[in-house]
Amino acid sequence: MSEKKLSKRALFRSWLTWLFFNGSSQSGVKMQGVAFCHSMTPIIKELYKDDKEGIKSALKRHLTLFNVEPQVGSVITGVSAAMEEQRANGAELDDDTINTVKVALMGPISGIGDTLVPGTLIPILLAIALGITKTSGLVGPLFYAIVYPVITILYSWYLFKFGYNAGINGIQNMLADGKMNALTDSLSVLGLLVIGALSATYINISTPLKYVRGEMVLSLQDILDRIMPGILPLVIVGLVYYLLSKKKKSPLWVMGFIFIFALVGTVLRIF
Repeated sequence: MSEKKLSKRALFRSWLTWLFFNGSSQSGVKMQGVAFCHSMTPIIKELYKDDKEGIKSALKRHLTLFNVEPQVGSVITGVSAAMEEQRANGAELDDDTINTVKVALMGPISGIGDTLVPGTLIPILLAIALGITKTSGLVGPLFYAIVYPVITILYSWYLFKFGYNAGINGIQNMLADGKMNALTDSLSVLGLLVIGALSATYINISTPLKYVRGEMVLSLQDILDRIMPGILPLVIVGLVYYLLSKKKKSPLWVMGFIFIFALVGTVLRIF
């Protein structure tokens, strides 16, 4: 019996299916489970071909709970494709083993993905787009609409191929040597720096309050700037963080609060 080897076409179709449909069937029961199973369909059909029972069994084992940051999570799709190929060639990989590997990778890969994409990449691209918009108008939104998908597609495909080529052992070794934790920590710091820079740049708030006695004029804003430039935007960011994380208020509630707060402060000439 000849060894079964997945074609480039099947691998590409699997990745492409995951890229476009990873969020198409979210549910509280299986999360991205159906979408993941969908992405495995080209792999399973090529490996088992006319074996209908083998196809059914393979599809069922991937119809389980699955949830991951989708772009970086494509590495798990690649690893799963490698496991299916190994199983089709006689490797001792039962359903529980395959699903255990998927579940074990979900946590660390999601942590890396959430830090890299919404925590770092998106804020940096938005900051660049906002800067371009100020000077060039619609070029800013067009920059973001083009650059973000291109970057996402490139690293998603790279990580899928990396997962397939590395297999289980390669991913486990990568996670075990501590390098991924260092990468995640570095990206977290970078993301915080970007958020801080965005807050200081785009949150414009100052106070006109002054103390006047004869010829002496003390401006509250000047005093605050001497203490720390941008302290009022920092206070606003801290307030929003407190309401969202500590008080568990919804984003809509916080936006309403900020609107009323700004309206009252403007009317009373505090801000």
